[in-house]
Amino acid sequence: MSSYISSKKTRKLKIALVAGEDSGDQLGASLIRNLKEIFPLASFIGVGGSKMKEEGLNSFFDMRKISVMGLIEPLMHISELLSLRKELKNYLSKEAPDIFIGIDSPDFNLSISRHLKLQGITTVQYVSPSIWAWRKGRIRTIEKSVDKVLTLFPFENLAYENSSVEVSFVGHPLAHKISKDLNKEEIRKNKFHLNKGKMVALLPGSRKSEVSKMAEVILNTAKLIKDVDKDTSFFMPLADIRHKELIPEVENYSWVNFSEGDSQEVLSASHIGIVTSGTASLEAALLRTPVVVVYKTSWITYFLVKPLLKIKQFSLPNLLAKKSILPELLQSEVTEQNLFKAYKNLEESNNQGVLAAFEKIHSELKADGPDTAARVVAEMI
Repeated sequence: MSSYISSKKTRKLKIALVAGEDSGDQLGASLIRNLKEIFPLASFIGVGGSKMKEEGLNSFFDMRKISVMGLIEPLMHISELLSLRKELKNYLSKEAPDIFIGIDSPDFNLSISRHLKLQGITTVQYVSPSIWAWRKGRIRTIEKSVDKVLTLFPFENLAYENSSVEVSFVGHPLAHKISKDLNKEEIRKNKFHLNKGKMVALLPGSRKSEVSKMAEVILNTAKLIKDVDKDTSFFMPLADIRHKELIPEVENYSWVNFSEGDSQEVLSASHIGIVTSGTASLEAALLRTPVVVVYKTSWITYFLVKPLLKIKQFSLPNLLAKKSILPELLQSEVTEQNLFKAYKNLEESNNQGVLAAFEKIHSELKADGPDTAARVVAEMI
């Protein structure tokens, strides 16, 4: 730790952070935890979920109000989103934090960053917008809005080569949180009391809109698997147990173990899984669980985005491995029959190459340490 940071430990800093979804809440909680070690007297304001609030964040409103994905879906809530963002801008302007950190959710956060940057407040975007995948023109907005971008993945820095934006690769906290020395059999026995048959993880996504689109087709696929393998046990961890209400005729899936907030535990014990693309696919890789990765959005969003995409694959493990190590199904491909076929192919494969790729991904994402992001932020303050 530099002498500069050491000299600031007694300052009563005010640090603002805004996260808009569960994965951002996890990143924010880890960041706050490490910042508290550097600045014990700091206070934390903004917007976050339960994990950030547990670490001491004073959340201005419920994070779930801005947890909306896609291009079209936010338009359905545009009035509320704009109103919330305006209120938040006014609140943060009055609070005048020492630094503002937007965690992912760039469509919501970059506008706040630009507003505060114009007032002389240092601004950071933690998790790069996906300019490496599409909307590269957005880099001009990023330049005007933030002083620094903290990236989670090494390949993202290349997108900023010709930009004035400062970029720091800080690694992914999950790579430090998750141990490389997992004993899946032991976890299955001790935690889930399973001694035979396969354990299959079913992850339909953390947002309500994802669960509405993905849960039913994933569960119907699980039924096809169950019909050919009676000893298989299925687990569907949900970000919020109330999301069960979004599943049509959920009572027909009494043989599925539904739970809340324990996706990492489920993945750590599972032999194999079906997951909705996003952080869950990265968790699966770090927890050494081969999975079929699926994704669906509204057709309007899909047709608007598809021509702009610059990548052939969409799951994080495949992007990080720079090759196809996991099967992916997108949009119209996401059917029960296609999912079942992809699952059986994965189940019957020798996954040693996949596991070796997972090991390499884990090592690359560790960066310098779990507190790297906090140290970069501290230096900026």
